Amino acid sequence: MTPACRICGAGMQPRYARAADYITGDCFEVWQCAQCGAGRTAPVPADLTAYYPAQYRRYNKLIGGILRILYRWRVARWAGLFKAPGAVFEMGCGNGMMLDMLRERGWRVTGSERHGDALRIARETFGLNVVEGGPDQLDPAARFDLILLFQVLEHLDDPAAALAALAARLAPGGRMIIGVPNFASWQSSFGGALWFHLDVPRHLQHFTLPALRRLLGARGLRIAGISYVSPEHDPFGWVQSLLNRFDSKPNRLTRLLMRIDPPGAANLLHLALGCIAFIPAVPLSLLSWAVRRGAIIEVTCEPDQAGETAGPQAKSGTAP
Repeated sequence: MTPACRICGAGMQPRYARAADYITGDCFEVWQCAQCGAGRTAPVPADLTAYYPAQYRRYNKLIGGILRILYRWRVARWAGLFKAPGAVFEMGCGNGMMLDMLRERGWRVTGSERHGDALRIARETFGLNVVEGGPDQLDPAARFDLILLFQVLEHLDDPAAALAALAARLAPGGRMIIGVPNFASWQSSFGGALWFHLDVPRHLQHFTLPALRRLLGARGLRIAGISYVSPEHDPFGWVQSLLNRFDSKPNRLTRLLMRIDPPGAANLLHLALGCIAFIPAVPLSLLSWAVRRGAIIEVTCEPDQAGETAGPQAKSGTAP
């Protein structure tokens, strides 16, 4: 059965007949809308538990430390959009790392996470206010100056409903920041069904900028700023996508860094090749950012009625 586009409702065409999950080996199809360019994974698993093992995104201390440095830079950019700290909600906050960084800057933080170790770490290690589930678990009266969906929207089967619910929770002058993989990126075209950030079936939706603009506009939000700069995701995406073109085992390097697989001769050789592949990955990333074809799109949006200003709590000007 041909799926309908979750963004504009138009019919879709096959993009990839076979895209494999690197954790279970299960295969899926990826369809693409001819109108807005958005993609959709099919079929949607009834239960995603098997696709999120305990090791998922549980990197070793070195990789975790690098990510923390890069995330701190991103959080500083977000906080810099506002004249003063306010209230922030992050949907799908993981272990709460970025919320903790915002709290250090004086923000009042709230998050949500589905379940598992990430939720426990956010609550127990960082001492954060994180609800289990989605935004529907929050106080109905709660409003936020900043709402974050960073690498989250692509995981949702119904992104439109989530955005509509979150838009209603923006305080006057509030902003929503969304980061998703770019289905129209150079990296996506190069990697094809082996693109690292395709990540089926965890990524149920695959976004382009026109699709995001249409989805947000229908929920009363306009895009005030766009960025393709992603040092924490883009270079590694090039490395793993390149290695996938020559290896029968998808995302071997990622599996090693997540400690899904133990070190071995083949895996350590792959690690060495990955280090070499970083040499071209960095300039490729820089160039793709410059021409707006980066692997990650980050949009800053606000309610349409905000007009040309972002409200009393936000700095004037366009978000990066």
